[in-house]
Amino acid sequence: MQAKKRVLAVDDNEFNQEIVKEALDDEYNLKTATTGEEALEVAVDFRPDIILLDIMMPGIDGYEVCQQIRANPALRHTRIIIISAKAMTSERIVGYEAGANAYIAKPFDEDELLTKIRKELCLADLEEVEEPIKAIINGREADS
Repeated sequence: MQAKKRVLAVDDNEFNQEIVKEALDDEYNLKTATTGEEALEVAVDFRPDIILLDIMMPGIDGYEVCQQIRANPALRHTRIIIISAKAMTSERIVGYEAGANAYIAKPFDEDELLTKIRKELCLADLEEVEEPIKAIINGREADS
């Protein structure tokens, strides 16, 4: 039996945390955090496959958390889905520029969330397989 994928849900709103727990708890190994600082600490220890990340939180915001996750080599393959009430195109662009892989506006649909999580996890698996192939190709190009 394959181990459950690890999901870190980061949101300062308890109600939102409960919705995510109810949707994911059976299928995924789920941990939660309520601040950006806590999210960074948990991510280093938990090594999630995917992070569901709110933007507006006390302390450092989700954009900064996203940037710090991307700067950490140990977490570089972690997929990040921003889930935020900030739904304007300009705000989504800031999220993608910070390193998010996907963006879902609140209130979100549970089926959309589950579908995006599955899609991002599939993409992560493909990237993991692709990386050694790229290294071989790049090594050959360097030798030429």
